[in-house]
Amino acid sequence: MVALAIALLLSLEVKGIGVYRTVYYVPSLIGTSVAVAYLWQQMFGPDGLINKGLALVGIHGPNWLAEPRTALFTLAMLQAWQFGSAMMIFVAGLKQIPESLYEAAIVDGAGRLYRFFRITIPMLSPVIFFNLIMSIINGFTQFTQGYIVTDGGPLNATLFFALYLYEEAFNFQNMGYASALAWFLLVLVGVLTFLVFRFGSRYVYYES
Repeated sequence: MVALAIALLLSLEVKGIGVYRTVYYVPSLIGTSVAVAYLWQQMFGPDGLINKGLALVGIHGPNWLAEPRTALFTLAMLQAWQFGSAMMIFVAGLKQIPESLYEAAIVDGAGRLYRFFRITIPMLSPVIFFNLIMSIINGFTQFTQGYIVTDGGPLNATLFFALYLYEEAFNFQNMGYASALAWFLLVLVGVLTFLVFRFGSRYVYYES
């Protein structure tokens, strides 16, 4: 949703739009790096930049990474910040929608909201379908953020499946169990992808 919202803004024909697209795409290139994970850890620490900013307006910020109710949300924000790849795919999809459809809708008196749900979303449905599948796969394979920023804590609130698999294999040397987890992950992602194809394809519009 974040990627689509930004893509709609960056699809506008304004001066310097290429620079804006580049700036918004950069986080997706560096977002999964160890350096950015450490930076995120410092920003949301007890004396980090986020809490200092909240203190300026009289708000006492929580210990974001030490409380189960906020730790996962903090990593979710880091993931949402990495919307560059999906955004660029959405931008490419938006450019493929014929302008004649919008022009005809405007002549018929259709408003912006109506054009978005009746033209943009249906014509963009193959791109949404693709990004949905990629998001499902990426969601089940998250590792770096949980390993570097929170190490699976607190109280296993950010113990992602891939991180749990890693700990069982390399921390506890349970290679057999870890292998079973890896196969389970493969089957689970495969089943979910199949279900998305099975039931989601009926909502996808292909011009051909």
